[in-house]
Amino acid sequence: MPNWLIDLIEQHSTIVLFRHVFPDMDALGSQLGFSLWLKNRYPQKQIYCLGQNNSLSDKLGFQMDEVTEDVLKDSLGIILDTSNASRVDDQRFTLCKQTCRIDHHVQVESFCEEWIDDHASATCEMLALYFDHIQASLPKKSAQLIYEGLIADNIRFTISTVREQTYDAAKYLYSQGVDVIEAERVNFNSSLLDYQYETLVRKHATVSNKFMYAIIDQKEYEEAGLTFSQAKEKVYVLSGIDEIEIWTLFTQMEDGIHYSASLRSRTISIRDVAVEYHGG
Repeated sequence: MPNWLIDLIEQHSTIVLFRHVFPDMDALGSQLGFSLWLKNRYPQKQIYCLGQNNSLSDKLGFQMDEVTEDVLKDSLGIILDTSNASRVDDQRFTLCKQTCRIDHHVQVESFCEEWIDDHASATCEMLALYFDHIQASLPKKSAQLIYEGLIADNIRFTISTVREQTYDAAKYLYSQGVDVIEAERVNFNSSLLDYQYETLVRKHATVSNKFMYAIIDQKEYEEAGLTFSQAKEKVYVLSGIDEIEIWTLFTQMEDGIHYSASLRSRTISIRDVAVEYHGG
């Protein structure tokens, strides 16, 4: 556990939290859950969360903050769940007086003081273990967000990086008042619109050996009533098939030219491929 983290926090009156572009629940859960704990623990400090608003932050009922460069220049920037500098949502993190990073991805570059644990199933797992270590009392909403990020990234404790400490993290968060039924609804329930779009993704699926992929154009997801950020998260629709070892969803971006690739596998290491194409 990083003894320097609390020291850094206590040295700064302004703290700005960042996460990666196109955030998933681990990114938002760690960012927002951490910010609520900071606001509760240090009511005299100024705490901000930066990044683009998106459908998931809207669903959670949060709006990202807006700050001036002058605020950033006197702040501690904490970057969460982000594997490389180019993927930080709001590149003004470089203006911060001091920065640090908390992440569970395999390290591909070092650009500030870091706490990296690539054996953790989620950044939210790392935060929960840290709060338990320092015997912190979390606001119920903070614990809820962190738990939701935990089970989203490890898909209900079913991926290879789930370990004994993962359950320790869940136990601690549960002791802080987590509603597990609500966490399940936030992460895994679908609207009728989602259900219909997921059927479309399956119809586009192509299989080559043990690899499955689907390519979705901008027109298709917009006609279905989804935004780009909502559409790209549907990679999980292609998962859970015994004969498939790697699955990928290519979603055309809002510029109508480029595609975002979401690459997944149960047991085969695919990190090198993602990193080669500037992914995480």
